[in-house]
Amino acid sequence: MVKKRALPYLILIIAVIFFIALLMFKNLFYGVSVSIGDIKRLEIQQELTPISNDSMLFTYDGIMIEGENSNLRARNMEGTILWTIKLKGNVSSIIGCGKDIVVNINNRSIATISKSGEVLWQYELAVPASNILSSDSGLLMIQYKEDAYNSFEIFSIKGVRNCKAAIGNAHVISFDGIIGKSYTVSLLDASSNKVVTKIATYNNKGEILWANNFEDMLVSKIKYNNKGDLVAISESSIKKFRSDGKMVKNLDFSNPLLKASAGNDIIVSLVKNAGFYDVFIHDYNLKQIGSAAVKTKPDSIFAGKNYFLLYDKDNLTLSGRQGKMLAVYESNIDINSAYINNDSDIYIISNRKLQRLTFQK
Repeated sequence: MVKKRALPYLILIIAVIFFIALLMFKNLFYGVSVSIGDIKRLEIQQELTPISNDSMLFTYDGIMIEGENSNLRARNMEGTILWTIKLKGNVSSIIGCGKDIVVNINNRSIATISKSGEVLWQYELAVPASNILSSDSGLLMIQYKEDAYNSFEIFSIKGVRNCKAAIGNAHVISFDGIIGKSYTVSLLDASSNKVVTKIATYNNKGEILWANNFEDMLVSKIKYNNKGDLVAISESSIKKFRSDGKMVKNLDFSNPLLKASAGNDIIVSLVKNAGFYDVFIHDYNLKQIGSAAVKTKPDSIFAGKNYFLLYDKDNLTLSGRQGKMLAVYESNIDINSAYINNDSDIYIISNRKLQRLTFQK
């Protein structure tokens, strides 16, 4: 009789232990306490498809830019045509540059165009560009490969040349700068038996202010934030440099850094661990402000101001800067890329569709 009365209490104790273990499991895998009820499910609020099936697409800030032959047009999420431009040549590529865009025309000239559709600058290339890069600060780099040496030019979005330099046999991997002051590039030189990465900062005259060499290391991302802090991200570390080139902080990871995204306020990185993947969030002092863990490897990361995205072709998660998961989205078509706009709207590009998801804070 006593045993029968004790059975319900035994079941209750087992249930409590199971619940505590479940909470501990969640804390382990997310870095913070996560309640399933707190995680919201994102839904599509708007969707926009291109007018032509053959056009070249670029999207930013909820605007779709279509380049088809020599025609360029911009539409908002309601489908309204905001502006159209007729170019002198066919569109080869479109990239973002701050709040504006850069159009490569037949790889013979470029045009920079504002968000409102104003042509800001047109530039005829003396020789074809081997690469065209841009920065979030609104700087444009054109790299040239010539017979004797490689070189680059850095322009403002309105065509003011800020810097020009020859770089020998090296190639630019990444760059960023402070307009009117200094410009930092990550250079890769594999002409010798060793792979050498050089981080160099130039002035407006193309003179090197400082440079550091690193052997057998690829620096894939150079980034200044709005305060002028400079970080360099490699496959195994994040380094912070002072304006005179002195490295003031070096953050080494015990395992390879698989993915990283640097916004203006936070840096989000992904590191392989045993059986799962660690997600670390740092500020620009390289102080860790958050962490999480995921079971499957995401294809990409986007770091916003207060939030970041992890996504693959099927799923997207929105998390806060401390690492807490806030919302999820499951797509029935492949997710190609995603970004956050104004810390409220999430845009995803899926099979030539631009979709807007809204997150309610």
